Amino acid sequence: MSNPKISRFIVLLLCLGICFRVILFLVNPPNNSYDDHMEVIQLYSEDFERPLPFECWQAYQPPAYYYIGAIFLKCADFLGLKGACKWKIVQSINCILSLLVLVLFSKILTKIGVNNGLKILYLSFLAFLPRDIFTSLMVGNDYLLIFSSVAVLFYFVKLLKTKPEISKRLTLLNFLGLSFFALLGSFTKQHGLLLLILPISITISHLYINRRFVLTTLMPILIVVLVFASSDELWKYKQTGHFLVSNQDYYDYAENQFPGSLNGVRFFSFELNKLLENPFISRETSASLPTEIFARIFFDYEWRFLDPNRYFTYYVGRLGYLLGIIWLLYFSISTYFWVKNNYTQHLKSKGDLINYISLFLVGILFTLVPVVQTIRYPYFSSMKAMFIVPGIIILGALHATICKNIKAVPNVFCLITIMNFLYGVILLVAICLSMGGTLDYLHGPLWPYPTN
Repeated sequence: MSNPKISRFIVLLLCLGICFRVILFLVNPPNNSYDDHMEVIQLYSEDFERPLPFECWQAYQPPAYYYIGAIFLKCADFLGLKGACKWKIVQSINCILSLLVLVLFSKILTKIGVNNGLKILYLSFLAFLPRDIFTSLMVGNDYLLIFSSVAVLFYFVKLLKTKPEISKRLTLLNFLGLSFFALLGSFTKQHGLLLLILPISITISHLYINRRFVLTTLMPILIVVLVFASSDELWKYKQTGHFLVSNQDYYDYAENQFPGSLNGVRFFSFELNKLLENPFISRETSASLPTEIFARIFFDYEWRFLDPNRYFTYYVGRLGYLLGIIWLLYFSISTYFWVKNNYTQHLKSKGDLINYISLFLVGILFTLVPVVQTIRYPYFSSMKAMFIVPGIIILGALHATICKNIKAVPNVFCLITIMNFLYGVILLVAICLSMGGTLDYLHGPLWPYPTN
């Protein structure tokens, strides 16, 4: 395809990803989510004072999303909206952020210089990724962290392309953007603190380029950011006496969940056959951490959107898992060829090496969050794939970078992209059919709307 045709195709891909999210946002009620975040948003909105960490189930979370949610809730009150309509305004926060994530990710792929085939492929991965879509449909703070992570990645890539000896002003502006969104992420989820590794990495790598500029300008900004980022955890420690406090330190809602003990968790098993037999959550697969994470990424494993009583949803699940296997094979095989052919020409300095290692480290640490959480609390609710979506996006961009010089058959990229789109359409139709009637089939409750 010529460049104008490719540009139009990329825009079409973005528009399709946006349409999918908007349509599903319209059919999903605001009170359909894994946890009741509406309760804590209501508390924040009453006087815009932060509740104590143990005041309700989600009150231990960092405050950024809840303050934003409270502002949207007050705007809905001002417009005279009530009940579900009022909370639909709050629900729109994540839908809006998901649209921005798609646009930012497209810009990131352009900045790192991947070819058009790869750009279309990786953009289709995110545009139709079930876990990203599902997370954007719910009232909750996870998607604000995803957005913060992509924004951090965007400014990080810009800083990699900016030479401070040529433009200190541009470097400073990009570093401020990087620091702001890293700070926002740390005030959104506890594991958002991982994003602070990237401004630290940029500061260290730039010491090799312009030491005086770093010591007089970037370092003071970094210190302020680190102090502010640590303040939230220090405040919670002062209130609770727990470091990295959890709601499960005060509530026992999850104690009856399986597997229930660390001895019952299988950290190294991947039970694809059992998933294909029953794509939804079951005792046979829920004790396997890799199986749960994989299933939650590529399908509605915990059935918050699809009705397991409709047999066609089982075929939708099997299609999703087969597509997931194709993606795992693609990532594994392409990485193997990169290692085999030693494509490291773009790492021209120690600074570059530090930054790429840091990017890889942040991505890997995000993927380890559910592992740590499961060790702390060995229940299936700890094995949340939404924890690792920021890591998936970061590692995806890094993977695109290391593979941009590997020659591949364009037809392969085209085929996987088409498969992504077709699965997205099938998933969209299945969810609309499932949510067109009663929602009594949901794996968890529809949360009650808070009252003033």
